[in-house]
Amino acid sequence: MNKKVIHIVPSIVLYIFAGLLTIYAIWSYTYCADIISQARAAGQLAAGGNEYDIAGFYMANCCQYVVFALLLTAAGLILQRIKPAHNETVAFSAGNEAADDGLDEWFDGVGKDSE
Repeated sequence: MNKKVIHIVPSIVLYIFAGLLTIYAIWSYTYCADIISQARAAGQLAAGGNEYDIAGFYMANCCQYVVFALLLTAAGLILQRIKPAHNETVAFSAGNEAADDGLDEWFDGVGKDSE
């Protein structure tokens, strides 16, 4: 499989979730509007003086999904724009004395101050 295709798959998954959340937000918005209009028609809710409660009802039931969808879309864009890291392996051999000497000198100096 091509590395570019593998790199794009997570962003596509995030876009799909963002789309599903957007569809759910639209459905919940229509449901909220229907509930509020029914309550106003029945005389259980007066629009004057209850603006904060009505706005809070919308915010709690549908606007949070729009925010989550926007965040998922932004995460998908970020994942799509970053370059994949190239995995480089570094081989260490047992006979690499240059690395051992540096560590031995460093560990020799540790703990001598407390003696």
